Amino acid sequence: MIKTIFFFLVTSVTVIAFGQNPQKDTLNTEIINNIVYILHKVEPGQTLYSLVNKYNCSVAEVSNINPTLKSDVAIKVGQTLKFPMIRNGKHVSAWAYQAGLKKSTLAKPTKNSENQTKTAQATSQPSGKFHIIKAGETIFSISKLYELDISYLVEANNISDNKIKVGDKLLIDKVEIEKISTALEKKMAQTLVVEPVGIKMSETGVAEVINTSNRTTKYLALHRTAKVGSNIKVTNEATGVTITAKVVANLSQKGPDENIMLKLSPYAFYKLRPRDSKMRATVEYYLPATRKTMAIK
Repeated sequence: MIKTIFFFLVTSVTVIAFGQNPQKDTLNTEIINNIVYILHKVEPGQTLYSLVNKYNCSVAEVSNINPTLKSDVAIKVGQTLKFPMIRNGKHVSAWAYQAGLKKSTLAKPTKNSENQTKTAQATSQPSGKFHIIKAGETIFSISKLYELDISYLVEANNISDNKIKVGDKLLIDKVEIEKISTALEKKMAQTLVVEPVGIKMSETGVAEVINTSNRTTKYLALHRTAKVGSNIKVTNEATGVTITAKVVANLSQKGPDENIMLKLSPYAFYKLRPRDSKMRATVEYYLPATRKTMAIK
């Protein structure tokens, strides 16, 4: 009798334990513009660059979502920072994240629910030659969704700046996009060279695109100190891609651009394969040897 009661109690406890939801969301997250961000509390020994590598994102994107980092990249122990949740090289949407949480708490699906899941997955998969822009989408999120070269996507759709409109139709057929862009590259091939005359300057900072409606395939740049008319070498720190652009104007020391090192024409900017609307870049250029430039050096 005692053995029977003991067996009954053990069995009941086991059933109750396995009947509860097995997993809960243990991450502290925040949703901004339908994108999931992880709230990370800085621990001893961590740096911004180690955390950027940990979360597989860019310094520019993290600085953009954490305003305090725009003026100072030094982080402090105990400070809470936002990092985009990225899986398989793509930003995780709020819908996908919530769907994942629900899926983890469900019991084994029935045949009917499996069919519904397959149908939902089939309808969510990218298909067709065109994409209709939805609210909250950007050229960066669309390029990641369809695994497209962002510079090709911009060129094939004649996008002149970062702005796209809800309801607009974008060509997303990879083969057709590559044909258009390759033909354009051959036609507009440039041979800009940085002449090693004067004092060599090197600088690292934030670069962004010039918001303009002017569609040009020239590599143009705005920089604070490089001589207007000279050429400047620009390297995307995240991807290692390098271009040479011509400086057409100088950025002002004060105002909205005071924390920006460099601005590039859309054609030049997207050739650097950026991950978002701002990126961390290194520039190299030469200044005439004068007392002023000697002092800067």
